Amino acid sequence: MKSGQNGDGSIIKDAVSNGVQENQINWCDPKEYPFDLTGFAWFQKEKIYRRFPKQPVAKLPDRVNELADCTSGGQIRFKTNTRKLEIKVTLSGEANMGHMSALGQCGFDVYVGEPGKQQYLSSAIPPLNEKIYESTLWHFGSKLDELLEVTINFPLYQGVEEVLVGIDPDAVIQQPKPYQTEKRAIFYGTSITQGGCASRPGMSYTNILSRRFPLEFINLGFSGSGKGEKEVALSAREIERPGCFVIDYEGNVNADQYNATLLPFIELYREWHPFVPIIVMSRIRYAKHLNDEQGKDYERRREISRSTVAELQRKGDKYISFLDGSQLLGENWHECTVDGVHPNDLGFMKMADGIEDVLRTSLEKGGVI
Repeated sequence: MKSGQNGDGSIIKDAVSNGVQENQINWCDPKEYPFDLTGFAWFQKEKIYRRFPKQPVAKLPDRVNELADCTSGGQIRFKTNTRKLEIKVTLSGEANMGHMSALGQCGFDVYVGEPGKQQYLSSAIPPLNEKIYESTLWHFGSKLDELLEVTINFPLYQGVEEVLVGIDPDAVIQQPKPYQTEKRAIFYGTSITQGGCASRPGMSYTNILSRRFPLEFINLGFSGSGKGEKEVALSAREIERPGCFVIDYEGNVNADQYNATLLPFIELYREWHPFVPIIVMSRIRYAKHLNDEQGKDYERRREISRSTVAELQRKGDKYISFLDGSQLLGENWHECTVDGVHPNDLGFMKMADGIEDVLRTSLEKGGVI
């Protein structure tokens, strides 16, 4: 790709980008300078949009390995003054979820503004039954007077084989404003953690929180497959520069399984990261809690979370805390899901609101912010 670099570190794309010019749009690869690509902890080594390594230290469960290709939590960050911003996408598969929008599963959305001051602008809505699409994210009538800080969120429930960002031939791209810290907030859990069933990528609870804190977020939510396996812990602890580790997998196991896995999972992580703040979060309320037996199992799992954290605190772990997920959705909790389990946008916003202060306290205690 030809480009000219200015003294301020920006690049101005030549008339030919990747060898072609289409409708006066230059296509830029976000894997290249000066884009900042976040949310993929192994990207610098593997150069693919994936949440766990292709060659992990221990063989991952098959379903976790498959879901690692879903790009939940990935973000493209940059500054630009382009009048027109487009995106060209090749997905690994088509939209196929009845209870989640095609946009949430396979689309992108864009925010403008610095971290902590970001505002939603538009979405790239994927067509049904297609894996390749293009979309215009914005088209202003005149050239921008100032560079906009841009964040583009990746799809939540699909893999991305290629994505290109399209700009005007005379537009400038610069590196985004850096985070205040190189530390990362890491979230491990279930389909809810992964973002099911947000209407668009920016509305998953981890992406909402990423707009409130000046650091990178890593999403390790695996639909139906957050089960606290040893192999998952061994890969998760390899993520460099952890600032906080949130454990939210209770919803994918029964009480006996949770009791057998939670403490060993924490202990494996602690071997490498003895002072990284850990938050153990019990899951949100489900509509099926009206069933007494399921409600009892839920209460038992919540007590396992609480008592495990209390015992570790008693033994001297000052950097672990418990967050009661049953309270996150508030009084009208039964209105906050699409199917009695997975949050809608209202539910995800309430989750983010309830998690924010606990996460901030943990990050402050760990000296991250």
